[in-house]
Amino acid sequence: MGEIILDALTVLFSLTAVFFFVGGTVGLLRCPDLYARLHPSTKCDTLGACSAILALCLQAGASFVTLKLLAVAFFLLLSSATCGHAIGRSAFRRRVVPWHKPGVTPWPPVEEDK
Repeated sequence: MGEIILDALTVLFSLTAVFFFVGGTVGLLRCPDLYARLHPSTKCDTLGACSAILALCLQAGASFVTLKLLAVAFFLLLSSATCGHAIGRSAFRRRVVPWHKPGVTPWPPVEEDK
């Protein structure tokens, strides 16, 4: 009975990973600019990969492999959000203008060269 529950949880985490990977890919294709694409890419990376790693941990059981997988998940959680923030901040400092509808003033306002 315990093996069936373990396999069911593995399938659940695997399907969750597929859902977030597909959603992140669709978000990357549909979003219009760098700022909007940062959100689905970091969510895809964080939630999708960590769900897949949890599914692998369930199948590995209590072993050294599980500790390695959890270390990978920890560093992934630590680096994904940090990298997304660094990319967004760098783009903002370089004044990359976000996508906007025609007739709408973008933020930050584009200043004329003096």
